Amino acid sequence: MTSDQKLADVITALESAGVHCLVMGGHAVRYYGLDRTTDDFDLHLAPDCWDDLTVRISRSDWFRNRNPVEVASWRVASFRRFQIGTLPSGREEWLEFWKENHLLPPFEDLFARREVGPYGGRECDFLSLPDLIRSKETEREKDWLDIQYLEEFHDARVTASVRSGIAQLGSALAQLRSRRGLETHLLARNLDDSSTVAHALSLATNPITVALLLPAARHATLPAIPIETAIVNRLRTLGVGSPLHLTLVEAVRRRYKQDAMQVDKADKQAIRARTDAKGE
Repeated sequence: MTSDQKLADVITALESAGVHCLVMGGHAVRYYGLDRTTDDFDLHLAPDCWDDLTVRISRSDWFRNRNPVEVASWRVASFRRFQIGTLPSGREEWLEFWKENHLLPPFEDLFARREVGPYGGRECDFLSLPDLIRSKETEREKDWLDIQYLEEFHDARVTASVRSGIAQLGSALAQLRSRRGLETHLLARNLDDSSTVAHALSLATNPITVALLLPAARHATLPAIPIETAIVNRLRTLGVGSPLHLTLVEAVRRRYKQDAMQVDKADKQAIRARTDAKGE
């Protein structure tokens, strides 16, 4: 049985026990197109399944046969993990549930914009690609490696939706995050109309998007997004896609990454501090 098929079996077993969740983590990364090895099962749980989760999963024959063992979590209010087996390599196999995550909105919002697709022989519910990218803005370098590719996949999807007439160009440009996506739009001459780009900038929510688009609409009014004034002023003088433009984009990307990593680190430190205080 492949890891994909096992994930499908896990989802089927959980549903039979009344447990509803969205696939995140490594299996979601695989679903969206990045070939990577993963044996753990990371899920975002519906909040109403949290309190009696152990009872619910024990009702399923699939879990009863594996006798899952819950292991203590330092995020006791939001994260639970169960060992469900041992792989031939000797590595432990984990089933992990998030009730909430400081990087993500409530489950109801995530569920409303989920993506449903085939995986392991059945249809599964996944975090949307933008939500998956957001969930990986942690202090771990390997998550940022995933983000690099996921942003390209997302930009390619959005560009395809414009070509097929499903999405408007302005709203698509407002989601731009990758250098490859920028190159695709330049080749398609999608940045030639400065008013369309200015509209996209007004909708943007990420400083990387602003850095990518601003040289194509130099006089655009920007949304309230944290980006250094000196960089904004310089971007307004550059040719779109020029070497200096791309260099400044990467500078903005590095700053965004550093800030996000610090936020994630601070969240973990705060939780550990509260846990230590309760243990005194």
